[in-house]
Amino acid sequence: MTPSLPARARVARVSSASPKVIAALAVAVLLVAALVGFTQGRGYFTERDRDQSGAAALAAGRQLAVNFITMDYRRFDDYGKQVLAGAGGTFRSDYQSKLTDLRKVVVDNKTVSSVKTAEAALVSSDADSARVIVGVVAPTANAATPQAVDKTYRLRLDLERSGDSWKVINLDFVG
Repeated sequence: MTPSLPARARVARVSSASPKVIAALAVAVLLVAALVGFTQGRGYFTERDRDQSGAAALAAGRQLAVNFITMDYRRFDDYGKQVLAGAGGTFRSDYQSKLTDLRKVVVDNKTVSSVKTAEAALVSSDADSARVIVGVVAPTANAATPQAVDKTYRLRLDLERSGDSWKVINLDFVG
């Protein structure tokens, strides 16, 4: 049989080693928690940023579609400026180059078009680009049809991030 230490000596030896062991365990637990938090948190924040970016692209695409369809021959220049503000790339240059001809047609025909409903969906997005589909119902009147008639449009818009905002770089009517 091995001689045993008095009870007081054993307690003293355990309690003097405990702060070091507890500190080491605490540091290990904190390191593991930080590592798990970093790896899991990064994914969460990346996903959240992607969701926010997609929502911003969707809102920008929807707004440009509404601006594009809305027109009033008495204030055509104001509407054209709104479209250009949300446009970028080749869509902007194409639209700008056709504004004079479009203005003539809209004013000559006394066209008035407003948006009654607009539904939009995000087709795809990443950090710098997005595709949005927008369906619009627009009561439209002109010199030949003075009583407004609902017209339905479906548009596919490709967007590109430009600084903190999204710009439409392509707009197509789809069936």
